[in-house]
Amino acid sequence: MESQKLRRQLAEILGKSLKFNREFDPTAERLKEGMQNELVEWCRRCKENKELGSVPPKKEFRDLYIFFRKIASDVRVTLIKVQNSDFIEIHLSGHKEYDDARMKYGYKKSSYYGS
Repeated sequence: MESQKLRRQLAEILGKSLKFNREFDPTAERLKEGMQNELVEWCRRCKENKELGSVPPKKEFRDLYIFFRKIASDVRVTLIKVQNSDFIEIHLSGHKEYDDARMKYGYKKSSYYGS
């Protein structure tokens, strides 16, 4: 499945105002079709409140609800929504950006920075 088709499917599920990170397309192209379908189904379950997410530990992000998922050995997904509202962002990336996102929202210190 090409990345534009994957973007359209995710926007249909999660809302038209969904923003994608700039690494989304090249990362999506590397995924096998089964992994892309797994991503779509996971997003559907997130939308239906069947997946566990969490409120970030940092106070400035307490209005958000975040879901994390490992898709392939080196591909991670971060899905962000405003609590009791719409999904706003999806990040499909390698481990470094995933680590940076977890650090930004207060979940951990990045292993890339000696922490």
